[in-house]
Amino acid sequence: MRGAEDVYAFFQGSVTAFGGFGIAFAVALLLMLRLVVPHACRRVVRAPVLMLAFSIGFALLNGVLPDAYENVHATLRLAHEATLLFSIARSVYLLLLYGFFERRGRKRIVAGIFRDIVQVAIYLVAAGIVLKEAGVETGNLFTTSALLTAVVGLSLQDTLGNLFAGLAIQAQKPFEIADWIQFDDDEDHIGEVVEINWRATRILTIDRIEVTVPNNTLAKAAIRNYSRPLPLVRRNATVIAPYDAPPARVHRLMREAVVEVEGVTDTPPPDVQTIQFGERGVEYRVRYFVEAFDQREVIDSRVRDRLWYALRRAHLPIPAPQRSVTLIEHTAASAQAKQHAQIVEVEMALERIPLFKPLPHDLLHEVAMHAERRLYAPGEVVIQQGDYGEELFIVERGELDVLIDAHDGMQHIATLKTDDFFGESSLMTGEQRGATVRTNVESCLLVVSKESLQPVMEASPELAREISDVLAVREAELQGRNRDSRSPARAVEARSGELLNRIRQFFSI
Repeated sequence: MRGAEDVYAFFQGSVTAFGGFGIAFAVALLLMLRLVVPHACRRVVRAPVLMLAFSIGFALLNGVLPDAYENVHATLRLAHEATLLFSIARSVYLLLLYGFFERRGRKRIVAGIFRDIVQVAIYLVAAGIVLKEAGVETGNLFTTSALLTAVVGLSLQDTLGNLFAGLAIQAQKPFEIADWIQFDDDEDHIGEVVEINWRATRILTIDRIEVTVPNNTLAKAAIRNYSRPLPLVRRNATVIAPYDAPPARVHRLMREAVVEVEGVTDTPPPDVQTIQFGERGVEYRVRYFVEAFDQREVIDSRVRDRLWYALRRAHLPIPAPQRSVTLIEHTAASAQAKQHAQIVEVEMALERIPLFKPLPHDLLHEVAMHAERRLYAPGEVVIQQGDYGEELFIVERGELDVLIDAHDGMQHIATLKTDDFFGESSLMTGEQRGATVRTNVESCLLVVSKESLQPVMEASPELAREISDVLAVREAELQGRNRDSRSPARAVEARSGELLNRIRQFFSI
């Protein structure tokens, strides 16, 4: 039996690659782990403690055995080195894990795949040292058989592909933990990333189904990341409204309904589009943004509910997919009464226009019969400055802006409302439009064209003089002149004569 001096000499420098300080180094690492590892995770230290205990036990047995047993002595020495090295390797990894790799706050410092690679690398280094101590040349393991190398390479092809794909994902970071992604065209494969490891990425769908996708598949796919660059995601909902509902009104109702929905962001604001004209009615789409992507289906449902209620309150039912044949009995008397009522409305509107005051009732009726109603959307240009025209417009409903092209851009000069009119000079003389008129809101206009006025001018040529006087006075009023002073009066008279000649020439009378 060896004495105590031999055992002491054994521990002092004859065992491991760390000299005689291997056990002391392992103990120091375990003491550091006690400071770093949280109390709730202390059980992870059991493995390196047990391995260190076995290493000390093997060292004691190796120190007290007789020299005659050389084979047993060598085996215990190798067992001592192996358990001690793996205890140190495990302790080093745990120090890195809890001292650096784990979460700090809410952000993970190092991804799981890198942690796994570091862990494998530490264990491989320990295994290499043990093999070297056992007399094995590790370099020869990879060069002894080309066939073995090829077989191992082919068998690990997918595994290595997933490993390097995972490294590429971590380097490029097309997505991170807690991002919502989609990696193919199947909407069931939209989910939240919960883990990225060395082989695959785990995704949790909105149905709480876990999908494990190999990293190699993700590296080849076109990934849609709904969490970047901002958590804002645009959604949309479509509805169908009746054809007789003005689009401007439907747009306003849908926009106001969506803004109030919980979960819909104020910025960017919702917008409404007219999509198509179908058999059931006009299809509209409202687009809006949400931040809580995991609640997107709930928010979409709220939006559809609000749209239904908004249209219901406005008495705009959603047309059902059906075919209906409506039989309406028209008699000559009812059709004539309806047409007469429309003409009377137009006559009343024309009577309020100074330009038509000189016309007797029968001629006014003739003009009213050929007048046309036109409906314009908000923001639509009715006439353009510099264009030639032959129509007069009367505002029956709505609001329009009168703009002129000045040196510093478009300048607003007037706002037209109900019973206002414009375009009279072009109607009577065919001259260029002097301004641009654009709608502010949905507007209904009465339109009198040269064709409808031509028979009246031919039947009563004397009306040309009266109309020219009205036009000259209106121009003077628009220019801010004083009709009562002598100089402006002469100017009005001269302008009236000029307009009279142009009217006669334009209508060939």
